[in-house]
Amino acid sequence: MNSYFNLRSYKKPTGGRFFVRIRQKLLLALIPLIPTMIAAQDATFSSVDLKTAITQTINMHPELRAFAMQTQIYSGYTQQAGIKSRPQVGLTIEDALGTGEHSGFKSAQSTLSISWLLDEELVQRKVQTAKNYGSTVAIEREVKSLDLAAQTARLFVQVLVNKERLALAKFSLAQANKSLTAIDKRVNAGKSSIVDKLKAKAEVAKRELVVEDLTHEVDASKYQLFAQWMQKDSSNANNQQHKKVDVIGSLLSLPLSDNVDFNVLFNKLAQTPSVSMFATEQRIAQSEIELARIETKPLWQFSAGLRRYETTDDFGLVAGISIPFGETNQNKGKIKALTASQNKLETDSLALVHKLSTQLYVLIEQLKHSHHVIRAVTDNIIPVLEQAFSEAEKAYWIGKYSYSDWMNTQQALLNAQSDLIAAYQNAHLNNIEIERLTGSSLANINQAANAPLNHKRNEK
Repeated sequence: MNSYFNLRSYKKPTGGRFFVRIRQKLLLALIPLIPTMIAAQDATFSSVDLKTAITQTINMHPELRAFAMQTQIYSGYTQQAGIKSRPQVGLTIEDALGTGEHSGFKSAQSTLSISWLLDEELVQRKVQTAKNYGSTVAIEREVKSLDLAAQTARLFVQVLVNKERLALAKFSLAQANKSLTAIDKRVNAGKSSIVDKLKAKAEVAKRELVVEDLTHEVDASKYQLFAQWMQKDSSNANNQQHKKVDVIGSLLSLPLSDNVDFNVLFNKLAQTPSVSMFATEQRIAQSEIELARIETKPLWQFSAGLRRYETTDDFGLVAGISIPFGETNQNKGKIKALTASQNKLETDSLALVHKLSTQLYVLIEQLKHSHHVIRAVTDNIIPVLEQAFSEAEKAYWIGKYSYSDWMNTQQALLNAQSDLIAAYQNAHLNNIEIERLTGSSLANINQAANAPLNHKRNEK
């Protein structure tokens, strides 16, 4: 007798892990300047693994291009903040165009002077504040890069899942056709009812539809993946490029083991870009507070010049100083508001860490559950259903089991195979979210383990 599935192929491989952690700086280093991005648009691939997919997304995704412009914007603000007050040159004429001895310019006194404002400290604080605002761009870009990397990884996994489901569906269709051929011979020999043949033909038709549907699912998921970096246009040929590219990866290469240390991952939360953003915004608020305080300080203004006396044809040196006086706490309300805002940012940061830690714990538990499901389905469920199917097949051929009961047993086995694929998918998706949550970047899928789930027959 024949068994439809070599279910031992579903055992977890001992090869490399699905995802490998790399530092955040490596991910940021993948973000090139705009000219590099434009040049990379012409890159073509015959195959794509996860590392290539993520690299291309970081290089080419349009949402990341805006950050280069934002960097230039804040660079301009910083440059503008560094401009000091311009010195002023003045010319004063006294005792001229009067009457008597002061008629005309014979008794005039003319003074040519220059004055300047001592605003060095104020300018430095403005520059520092502008730089702090500019530093948020790098963090925002890092957050967006991690989000896009995770999104690309999820789409990548979906392609692998659809490919495995398609392989399972094609195998199921092939077995249905073989069963139909065998049943047709039994009907012709008078050993089976024509009803069994009609049911078998309907089963073949249904499985053909499943194959057709999953073929489109594979194409659509590949299109979504490649749309992360490929620029689409009106050319139909260009829009069909994804069909020629092979997505390389193995769904069976599990990510993190189920023995995950929550404390180790929890310690990474404080270093994530989303939490770091609060720290940067607190520094900005502090800069604004210092700037507000400096703005309340009186700015001294000095002046110096040369005076000419027309009556004696002599010259004299003149100098002056101007010091504002009066109330010096004009920004008291502003400082109070900024201080409260700074305290709120600290509270929000703690709340975010608490929220992330809760999500992290749930994800770790879900990852552990996925591992448990994989072990249970692989070791306990599929072998039993395989044996049940084999016995049902024997019973059908000797007339002790109906065709419907035989097919129901086969369908239960197919459902278990599908559940196993879903369990692997959940494990990978949980891992992706854990790495995105903890600020880790996503790297290669194991290229060496490029064998899909084997749907073969065991010959007895």
